[in-house]
Amino acid sequence: MSYRPDETPFQIFTERAWLQGAILGAVAYGSAFTLFAICLNILVKQTNRTNIKIKGAFIAYITILFILGTIFMAASAEFTQLAFIDNRNYPGGPAAYENAMFSIPVDMAGNVAFVLTTWFADALLVWRCMVIYKGCRFPLWAIMAFPCLVYTASVVMGILWLKQLSTTSPYGTIGINWTIPCLSISLALNILVSIAIVLRLLVYRRRIASVMGRHHGSQYTSIAAMIIESASIYSAFSIFFLVPFGMNSPVSEIVLQSLSEIQICTTLLIVFRVAQGKGWSQGTTTQVFSKQRPNSVRMADLPSTRFQGASNPSGNATLGSFPSHSATEIRPVVFTKVDRAKDSSESTLSNIVCQIPT
Repeated sequence: MSYRPDETPFQIFTERAWLQGAILGAVAYGSAFTLFAICLNILVKQTNRTNIKIKGAFIAYITILFILGTIFMAASAEFTQLAFIDNRNYPGGPAAYENAMFSIPVDMAGNVAFVLTTWFADALLVWRCMVIYKGCRFPLWAIMAFPCLVYTASVVMGILWLKQLSTTSPYGTIGINWTIPCLSISLALNILVSIAIVLRLLVYRRRIASVMGRHHGSQYTSIAAMIIESASIYSAFSIFFLVPFGMNSPVSEIVLQSLSEIQICTTLLIVFRVAQGKGWSQGTTTQVFSKQRPNSVRMADLPSTRFQGASNPSGNATLGSFPSHSATEIRPVVFTKVDRAKDSSESTLSNIVCQIPT
């Protein structure tokens, strides 16, 4: 005896994908909650009277982002419950219920939270691109004009998409379906800014290696740093959703419900790096692109220096003084540089011998 519902295999596969997507979305929400708690803890501890405006802005930003993610997750869970439990006998099953009831208030709350999350996350990515490109030889407005234009188009498409969702489902739209244009523009913005950020960080890494050595600045220019700073994780998930959706495959349901939470996670990872001081800033740009020559050494740049002179009968020479000897005697003075940049237990000694009358 079979208890299989009287539905087509395609309908059953769609319902499976939807339920699996709801579970995956809950996992992503748990990750977002953890990252939010970590970022909030770091930012609160760092806040003082001198930086309260900057830190307060970050705290408000991640709080709003987390609230939007919570609204989306709650709406998604409630809508799933309505389809699979409260209205399980709806003609055509939960999949048909989704298409028919996509515009009910509880689901529209989740849709609005989804779009607002996209706007907030994309805005942070554009801001990070602007920060990383400050100090570039080209005018900043010329670099940021196109990303800002694409971001504006993303906002407009988001409004049109919400208007569509208020009357019909994206899976059963008659006429123009704004789902693909809306999410495609957001994806294009992420890819565009991601490529720009990665290219800029590659340039920085080459400059850092030539100025300070290849072991310096890895926290800014490592592969992990490039992936986080460019939000490439969200771009990958967006492609994984858009391709099956364009092919009318239920597989897109698996990603759809976790897409918003993934975007929040990638955004919180950027905030986490900035809060830790590992994110690129204007100060980092100034340091790396200073006009200092790679082989030149300035006294102000030496972490620790000491002068060692030859000893006399009364003892060793002290810093700033030299032992008293005859005017005709020439002795070497050794300049020792202790480089603590790599390891405090291993010193790199650079000996420069000078002929000074002593």
